[in-house]
Amino acid sequence: MARAVLALGEQLQAEATCPLCLELFSEPLITPCGHNFCRGCLQTLLGVPPRPAACPQCRGTIAPGSLRPNRSLGAVAGLAGALEEEAARPRCPTHGEDLWVFCESCRLPLCPLCREEPRHRDHRTRLAQEAARELRETLQSNLVFLQKEKEGFKPKGEEEISALLEKVSSERQQLQDTFGELQQVLQEQEGLLLSQLDRALGDLTKEHQEYESRVSERRSLLDTLVVEIEKKREHPVVEFLMDVGKTLSRIEEAKTPIPEPISLELQRTLQSLSETNQLVVDVVAKFKASLLSRTDRERVKVTLDPGTANPILVLSEDLKTLRLGEQNQHLPDTPGRFTGSPSVLGSPGLSSGRHYWELEGKLRKIRVQLDYEAGWVSFYNAETMEKILHFEASFTEEVFPYFWLWSPENYIQLCD
Repeated sequence: MARAVLALGEQLQAEATCPLCLELFSEPLITPCGHNFCRGCLQTLLGVPPRPAACPQCRGTIAPGSLRPNRSLGAVAGLAGALEEEAARPRCPTHGEDLWVFCESCRLPLCPLCREEPRHRDHRTRLAQEAARELRETLQSNLVFLQKEKEGFKPKGEEEISALLEKVSSERQQLQDTFGELQQVLQEQEGLLLSQLDRALGDLTKEHQEYESRVSERRSLLDTLVVEIEKKREHPVVEFLMDVGKTLSRIEEAKTPIPEPISLELQRTLQSLSETNQLVVDVVAKFKASLLSRTDRERVKVTLDPGTANPILVLSEDLKTLRLGEQNQHLPDTPGRFTGSPSVLGSPGLSSGRHYWELEGKLRKIRVQLDYEAGWVSFYNAETMEKILHFEASFTEEVFPYFWLWSPENYIQLCD
C-alpha cells in the first residue's frame, strides 16, 4: 500500500511540475492556449517591460495581460510538495514502514514489523522521539568534551621523541669524533657501539613514525566527529537516529588515550647505550687530559689575583671568570690593587721559558703566547691559530698576565 501511494505521489509531482524550471509550480499562471507556468518563469519569458512572447509548449502568442492565476494547480503543487517530503522520510528498507521505534541494544531505528522479529523481540526499545531527545543531549555533552579535547590536543610525545632523536644523533657524532682520535685502538668497539646506536635510531624512527600516524589519525577523528556531530544534531529525528550508534562508537574511540610514544624496552635500550657512550667519552677525555698535561709543557694554569683586582671587578670563586660589577666593592687597600682602571693581574708570575694561556671573551677564544728569553708576546685566535697581535720587548723582571675589562656586557673566562 505504501509503495502504491508513493507511485501516485510521483505521478502527481510530474503533473505539478513547471515545464520551464522543472520544479513544482510556484504561483502558477495559465496562458490563453491552456498551458501553465510559474509566475517567475513567465515574467522572465516576457521580459521587462513585458512584451508578447511565444508559448514554450505550443508556440502560441502569449500577451502580457492574458495571464490568469491557476490557484487549483497551485494547491495541487502544494500537495505534491507535501507528498515529496513524506516520501523523502527514511523508511524501513525491509518493510517500507515508518521508523518510530528505537532499539537500544542495536542502536538502530525500527519499524513495528521489525520490532516483532525474533532478533529484536527481547531487546529494550523506546519511542524514537524519546530516544532522540536523550541521545541529542548525550551527543551535545560529548561535543563539548571533543571541542575542548581538540583545542588542547598537543601531545607531548613529539617533543620527547625530537629530543631523543637529537640526543642519539649527537651522541653518535660524539662517538665518531672520539673513536676517530683513537681509531686504531678502539676500531672494533666503535663499530659495535655505532651499530647499536644505528639500530636504536632505526627503532626510534620507526616508533616515531607510528606515533605520528596515531596522532594524525586521532586528530583526523576529532575533526571528523566535531563536524559530524555539529551537522547531525540538526537532522530530523529518524535521520538523526539512523547511524547514531556508529557515531557513539567513534566517540568512545576518540576518548581512548594515545599509547606512549616510546616503548619501555626502547627507553631502556637508549638509556643503556647513553650510559655506555658517556662512559667511553669520560674515559677518553681523562686520557686526553692526562696526555696533554704530561706533554704540553708550555701551557700554564693562570688564575686571577684578587689582591690586584680593581674594586669594580667581580671575580668568581674559582678565580677563573671576570665581570664588571654595578658599584665598587669594599676591599682592602693593598699596594698592588688597580684603582685607576678596571684591571687585574693573573697568577703565577713568569720569569723564564715559553708559556701560553687561553681565555674566552664574549666574541672569541684567545691564546696568549709568551717567550721570555726571545722577548715577545703574541695573541692568537685559539680556534684557528690566526695571529692577532705581536709585541717584542726585553724582559728583565717577572712578567704577569694582565686583564682589563671595558663593558658590563662582556666577561673574561680563563680556560683550564
